[in-house]
Amino acid sequence: MRILTIGDPAVAGLVDYARKIDNELRAHQVRSEVDLSTDKINGKIQRAEQMKVHTMFVIGKRDMEADAVSVRIHGQGNLGAKPRAEAIAEILASIKERRA
Repeated sequence: MRILTIGDPAVAGLVDYARKIDNELRAHQVRSEVDLSTDKINGKIQRAEQMKVHTMFVIGKRDMEADAVSVRIHGQGNLGAKPRAEAIAEILASIKERRA
């Protein structure tokens, strides 16, 4: 699981929002990482795809303001924006399903 930020990481609150999501996922024992590099979003996505990261949350200023994330799945592409709580619940459900 990787959280990718869009735009300038100096945008007020964006890094905090990314870390909040990361902490929430880690609290549920989900391996996650925040990519705060200054690369453009296409580079971040490409690197995550090459690393075969299954799920990516892409967040920008608008996502932060709406308490949402844009979800990308390896090999499937962009699944669109979802409320943060709903996206996290889906991740946890899919992990539980794979373990069963």
